[in-house]
Amino acid sequence: MKPGLLLISHTYAALENRKKLQALGAHFDLVCVTSTLEQRMVLGRPSSDFDSENDAPVRSYQLIRLPRRGRTDTTFLYEGLGDIMRARRFDVVLVENEPWAFVRWQAWFWKALLQRQALFGEFTWENVERPGWKGAVLAAVYRAMTGTTHFIIAGNQAAARLVQKRGARAVDVLVAPQLGVDLGNHQPASPAERAALREACGLPAEAFLVGYCGRLTEEKGLRELVQACESMKNVQLAILGSGKLEGWIKEQQQQRAWLHLLPPRPHFEIPNFLRCLDVFVLASKPVRSMTMCWEEQFGHVLIEAMACGVVTLGSSSGAIPEVIGDEDAIFPHGDAQALAERLGQVMTNGGPMARRQLERTRTQYTHDAVAAAWAGFIQTKLAA
Repeated sequence: MKPGLLLISHTYAALENRKKLQALGAHFDLVCVTSTLEQRMVLGRPSSDFDSENDAPVRSYQLIRLPRRGRTDTTFLYEGLGDIMRARRFDVVLVENEPWAFVRWQAWFWKALLQRQALFGEFTWENVERPGWKGAVLAAVYRAMTGTTHFIIAGNQAAARLVQKRGARAVDVLVAPQLGVDLGNHQPASPAERAALREACGLPAEAFLVGYCGRLTEEKGLRELVQACESMKNVQLAILGSGKLEGWIKEQQQQRAWLHLLPPRPHFEIPNFLRCLDVFVLASKPVRSMTMCWEEQFGHVLIEAMACGVVTLGSSSGAIPEVIGDEDAIFPHGDAQALAERLGQVMTNGGPMARRQLERTRTQYTHDAVAAAWAGFIQTKLAA
């Protein structure tokens, strides 16, 4: 009989992300609580582009949607969560959110009251410490979190170090991705497929094509990416997404025929964009201030690009080096010249790197591989 797992996370309001749940359902009698279908904009697109009930007939788990009460992803509560915990017995309750998130403490309260026999776990991405008074307050929050969990899954190595610094035992912490990648729709394109995909995107068929997709913000290193490509010959750059730098990119596009800005797309269309590319670049750089303190926590698009057989380069920021796992693919963040040098090396001979990265994705980053890592760790905690 499979252990009962209650997983609480707004992440699975996205249809593509629920493929991980399908894999996790092979290991657990799984109930997932996520958010109700919402009417809002996500990356410049209606949220309905990212979520639907199309997967309902084939789910290996139970999905329960609850309304959110609160403004942001860390300041909301789920209406009716207590009723879910009253309804049946669970062996494990696991929340995917940060230590200071309201829903994390809401879930812990109901677990302590109604599911005393269950283990309580948390998945966290946070990989930086805040300066000043915010850091002091969060240090206390972290100690409270580590004191009220049986296990922690950390989305990167820095997150694992952070929770251990605040009281978690190393044996109770697993470093693993939150999500994997679907190899069914992320796979290398043949030359003919790539040409057709480029034509559909309005991109040049024969050019050496560098690309990025995601949020168009300062911390994603887009200025350095444009600067690096500008210093090279016979390179085209395609950027897909929306965000605060969209206006700046449009201005640059007017002066540079080699720069292409594409509108945002829903999850299921992203693989076709990635399969157009010769190189994908995530040039993120850290931000440190009282208003924003951030480094790349994983960069899921990295493993999506790698799964598509596209050479994938990343900066030295945050978790990017450990995700890519290839020193030859890493350049110092904020250094456009170093990025241009990496691009030049790939233009000369990028095939071996692409093959290494594809194999890494197939062995470590599929939904099945991520689910198996989570399940093996949780089951050792249940057996302890």
